[in-house]
Amino acid sequence: MDLYWSVVCLLPILLGHFLTIWGNYFRATAQFQHSISKVTTPAHKKQHISIWERHDPYFGYTVKFWCLTTLIAIMNVYWFISTTVLSRAAYVKSYGVDEGNVRAIAFGSSQAVLLDTSIILFLVLRRSMLHAIGFTYPEIVPLHRWLGVTMLVWSTVHAAFYSAWLTMEGRFWTDIAFTDKSRGTRNMPGVFAWFGIVIMAFMALPQFRRRIYPVFVYIHRAGTFVFFVGLIMHYPSVMLWYYTLPGFVLFLVDRFVPKIIQTRSIHPNVTCAFNADAEIIRMRLTSHEPMKPYYPGDYITVQIPGLGRIYHPFTIASYWPEDPHSITLYMRVMGESKWSWTKDLAKLCGNEDKRITVQANVDGVFGDRRHDYLKSETMIIYAAGAAITTFMALIKAIAAQIAASEEPLRMQLYFICTFRTRSELHAYGSFLHQITRDPRFTSWLHVEIYVSRPDKPQTLMGSHAHVVKNDIQVPSQTKVAKKSFLKRTGTKLKRALSGRTIVAVPAPTLTSVVIQDQEKAASAATASPIDDALQRSSSVKSTVETLNGGDSKNTNGSSASNSSNNSSKIEIISENDEDQQEPLPLSDKPTKSRTYIENALPTFDASSAHSVSKRLASLDLITTAFLVLVPLAFYYGFRAVQWDGTPHWCPTTKSKDSWTIFVCQWVYALVPGFLHFFVFFLLGSIGITLARRFHLRHQKGGHDVETAIPYPDFSAEDEKLSVEDGNWDEGDVVYSRGRMDVRKSIQRFVNAGVGKKENGQGLVAVFAGGPEGFVAMIEKQTKAANWSVDFHRETWAP
Repeated sequence: MDLYWSVVCLLPILLGHFLTIWGNYFRATAQFQHSISKVTTPAHKKQHISIWERHDPYFGYTVKFWCLTTLIAIMNVYWFISTTVLSRAAYVKSYGVDEGNVRAIAFGSSQAVLLDTSIILFLVLRRSMLHAIGFTYPEIVPLHRWLGVTMLVWSTVHAAFYSAWLTMEGRFWTDIAFTDKSRGTRNMPGVFAWFGIVIMAFMALPQFRRRIYPVFVYIHRAGTFVFFVGLIMHYPSVMLWYYTLPGFVLFLVDRFVPKIIQTRSIHPNVTCAFNADAEIIRMRLTSHEPMKPYYPGDYITVQIPGLGRIYHPFTIASYWPEDPHSITLYMRVMGESKWSWTKDLAKLCGNEDKRITVQANVDGVFGDRRHDYLKSETMIIYAAGAAITTFMALIKAIAAQIAASEEPLRMQLYFICTFRTRSELHAYGSFLHQITRDPRFTSWLHVEIYVSRPDKPQTLMGSHAHVVKNDIQVPSQTKVAKKSFLKRTGTKLKRALSGRTIVAVPAPTLTSVVIQDQEKAASAATASPIDDALQRSSSVKSTVETLNGGDSKNTNGSSASNSSNNSSKIEIISENDEDQQEPLPLSDKPTKSRTYIENALPTFDASSAHSVSKRLASLDLITTAFLVLVPLAFYYGFRAVQWDGTPHWCPTTKSKDSWTIFVCQWVYALVPGFLHFFVFFLLGSIGITLARRFHLRHQKGGHDVETAIPYPDFSAEDEKLSVEDGNWDEGDVVYSRGRMDVRKSIQRFVNAGVGKKENGQGLVAVFAGGPEGFVAMIEKQTKAANWSVDFHRETWAP
């Protein structure tokens, strides 16, 4: 039976996983390049998002998700009905019609539990065969949760009907106890298993999972252990491991192999800097060799020794072809809960926005996102705060594709983001400044930026005053230039106290382009860059366009025309330039916008992603094969042990008492599987240790990696950090004050004909990234507008 199961079931699953790993390295690059090339496909070649990838308008799940859900639901119903019907005749013959039917339902529900047990671990793998056919981890996790609920339902049905059968037999109190040496001792582990899954389901509720996530993780792990051990001891059959072992093997591979690969290359000391004003941590990981290529939307998990043993996932903000030797992460500090891991990390990173070194363990890179949405003709991105990191690499990849392709851009992309404060806006390095200044972005990317709250008083007078002082706010409609200027930059006293600005120097002003037509002037006052992109007929250039050099004849001013919002309206300011003096420069260094063009935006093919993938894929497969085969050898060895009686089987009750039989079955069922787990865990731990030693030895060999000393000197890096955070001479990012009016924003697109149902499905993709409440608001307004778009949820809610 073991041989038959190994050939028919286990071997195909393992081979499929090996092919998945190989494809995870090689297919990822090819698929992404194939998808990204769609943005420059000639416009006459109509493309639609495939039906497989489209999202339903009500729940937001893809068609493929519902197909997989339907398949699992059919399997559950079939498994329950078939086992119930097939066992009914024997039970009716033994116990009568009523008791036989009850016993048959109890047996059928128990088999449905075993079926779900064999599937549920597949749904938490970060690299699985499901990813090879287009599923992503965020898509599969909801199915894992619902399958857990299904297991709870089947377990409760089994417990209820089995208890009813025992009551009808008059054996309930004797068979649910430790005192009985027959069925009772085997039933008690089943009771513990049921309580374990009930506690897991209770703690998995969003109210608990999101507020006390570390507690949820530890209870989930403990409950899983109790459930599986109780299940095996309650039903100590040789068939049980046929259900559970494949999932166990792949789960352990998924947890150990990526850690070994990354520990071998990534430096254990990472740099982090905490921006206390914005409550953002920036972390940078480095490697002595090119890392595994990561793509837009990919993520890694990070664990900090001393802050618990839980690994926390974060989206990668950096673009791999720019620097294959590093990864940049942005972490929003969630300080509302005393269980906040990021709040504890912020304490380690200090509060002066200086790079310091901390130890970190990394697991990943993960993510097998299908980029079918790049086939759409229009893509609209709504991002709130830290969710901008999800789209940083994507926007750079599109810019790189445009630069490398001879075809013009086919897609229209609108990027609408909102931040709580100006400090948070500037916490994301030079990205926002680049996409609003660099011609490689401004020629095709339409950007709107909102700031919903004023900065803290200590920000305008503290260490980050130099970061926010040059911002250009879209002013209000009332022509009070001085008042508007003070609203954007704070009082002169505050600026003087910050130590960064000379009070005697007049502040820069905004000067509008002269408009002769009053009707055009009125329309320009309410137009935004996105309105201009949608209408293509505005006679006034936007502020962003002017700052990018769109008006080369007017170098002393800019045309103020940006997005309106629900709390402030557009104003056109016109001041006399004759009395204005040139402001003193803040730095004698070259401005950042003049150096963007010097930084290339290579594609993945140009960065030799294929050769890097080939090297790492070979190492990954060898490591996986070793960790799979050696523990399985121990498993089969102990399965071949001849117990008391017939080989491979425990003696019958004819030769031994029931207690001896149950003990034999427990040992026979538990020992091979637990020995497999122990050997796997031991080999995996040894592999991580050897990988870390290999890295340290490689580092001592003189390779170019960061020096691993407790307190390195980052003075030069800190100066660079200040520049990256927004200390530019000629002004910073253009933004609008107030909350983003999502309803009006969507209505603008609807009025312009974007997303009309008569145009067909699969032409417009809308992304909403941010907290759960923000994403839900975007989704609600999308449905209310009766918008025919493909909606994508990008939320970090655990």
